[in-house]
Amino acid sequence: MSIRDLRNMGLLRPERDWDERVPRSAVGGLQASGWLVVAITGCVFMVLGDGAGLTWIGLSLFAVSLIGFVRLNIKSVDSRGLK
Repeated sequence: MSIRDLRNMGLLRPERDWDERVPRSAVGGLQASGWLVVAITGCVFMVLGDGAGLTWIGLSLFAVSLIGFVRLNIKSVDSRGLK
């Protein structure tokens, strides 16, 4: 997708408003790291469970972390007014 396409769809700010600042995320790195730890824990449980009950606990942890991470990123985009 080119800049011309983005401009035609109205997704870019006017060029006069462009600056060199890198946009900062509204989401803290600690929150994202927390979901990362939960996801890795879920993966470890799935491996250690070897098909038994611990596997299902690990799968549940991984699914919860995936949902939490996606919601966290949606929150970040919504807080910047980019709906």
